[in-house]
Amino acid sequence: MRQIRITLPEAFRLLFAPKRFKVFYGGRGGAKSHNFARALLVMGMKRPLRVLCARELQNSIGDSVHKLLSDLISSHGLEKFYEVQKAVIKGSNGTEFIFKGLKYNSNEIKSTEGLDIAWIEEAEKVSDASWEMLIPTIRKPESEIWVSYNTKNVTDPTHQRFVVNADDSMLVRKVSWRDNPFFPDVLELERLRLLADDPIAYAHVWEGEPDTRRSGAIYATLIERAREEGRITNVPYNPEAPVITAWDLGKAHGTAIWFAQIVGREERVFDYHEAFGDDADIEKLATMIHAKGYLYKMHYLPHDGLHERQGMKGSISHQLTVAGIRNKQVPRVSVLAGIEKGKALVKRAYIDAKLCSNGIHAMQHYHAEYDENRLKFKDSPYDDWSADASDAWRYLALVLGTENAGTQTKPQVRQVLTTTRTMQRGKIKLGRTS
Repeated sequence: MRQIRITLPEAFRLLFAPKRFKVFYGGRGGAKSHNFARALLVMGMKRPLRVLCARELQNSIGDSVHKLLSDLISSHGLEKFYEVQKAVIKGSNGTEFIFKGLKYNSNEIKSTEGLDIAWIEEAEKVSDASWEMLIPTIRKPESEIWVSYNTKNVTDPTHQRFVVNADDSMLVRKVSWRDNPFFPDVLELERLRLLADDPIAYAHVWEGEPDTRRSGAIYATLIERAREEGRITNVPYNPEAPVITAWDLGKAHGTAIWFAQIVGREERVFDYHEAFGDDADIEKLATMIHAKGYLYKMHYLPHDGLHERQGMKGSISHQLTVAGIRNKQVPRVSVLAGIEKGKALVKRAYIDAKLCSNGIHAMQHYHAEYDENRLKFKDSPYDDWSADASDAWRYLALVLGTENAGTQTKPQVRQVLTTTRTMQRGKIKLGRTS
């Protein structure tokens, strides 16, 4: 094979040094994805590697870095070494690149053997649950986990895990357009224009600072305020207060379920569950609901829960009823009216920081759709991975309290919650109380 020269910027040459976690984050223009891909292609030519290329959601191979790797193979003249197939890329020495979404393929990933490197792209979207599933799966001796993302929220699980709480097992590097010697003139013009027009947006987009403007965000600012007010905290389940659940049923995405109760005058959202693929099977969800052992009053489904789907034995509502789960339909209101109800609930509710962390993370990323023609955000929300939890939250806001689903709080129960909040503000942690 003819000699091929692939040059990486200095900041990314650190990728060739052994480290369990390699984390590159920052703003636009740093070429993180391109240089991760180049480094992996080079390493895969030197020795056989099995590389998992993953992101939180991958509905099709088109959502992955498959095309990026394919384009680089072509542009660098590596076609004689790498064979690009529809869903996999293979090297002549046995190197293999596979592509998966973390949320929808957790069982497949857990059963995948012999992974040398896992590259997680757009990692700002990855939930705590996905990290807890993935990290022990990459267990081959000297295996590595590569993480690349643009900074979004400082509270995102990825940023908290690898930047705020970085340790010696991690190579953590913030990169920007300054680290890209091939930074194109067209992007330079865009960078300078945004710097002049909106310095706050510039700091986020180009310098990789957290998004303080919450551009297009629907719930993020309110969730941040709830944290500051101590309402995202340790929220105990009261076994004497009835529980309701609100569901968003999986189609293109997954199924999301919030668990809430009213104790005295407090609206408590104390648990959250999400399921994808086979785990969203109604029988499995029904088993999960019963296994939690809560004192349920009602389970609320969206309107499509009453529809029969091809290949199903009756509607989801019917199947749940057969499984002993009493349910009814959420009232029909417009999406925008429901979002306003959802915002109001965020302003009032107490939400469990641990058990509801995945739902909170999704809601922080829930945002309005951007109109590229009018260069402004639409009123309607964007239907992506963050919509499951956010839609279920909207349904919860429409029904919580509608059936007087509360009981008077016993003094000792209220004292537990009040004491928990007081001590947490003083940075003293308490365990869950039941």
